[in-house]
Amino acid sequence: MDMDILNRLHTMHVVTSKDAAVKLIDTTKTKKVVLNRLLYDISVAPSAAEVSRIMWQVYMSGSGYGTIGSTWKKHYADA
Repeated sequence: MDMDILNRLHTMHVVTSKDAAVKLIDTTKTKKVVLNRLLYDISVAPSAAEVSRIMWQVYMSGSGYGTIGSTWKKHYADA
């Protein structure tokens, strides 16, 4: 994941941040059901800050820093 873009998502215009976030997702490693849910959540995010929050959660989870049984993981496991 491009850390420069990830660090700037919250400062971008909301539409620009959504486009950048979608490009950051590794579609080869992400399950189809989870990918669809991520794309939906990003598309309905009301602000660039929310898009940034979603993508930081993706980064942390993908890096092994996710919390077992967290609400966030449950949200995507139930997708």
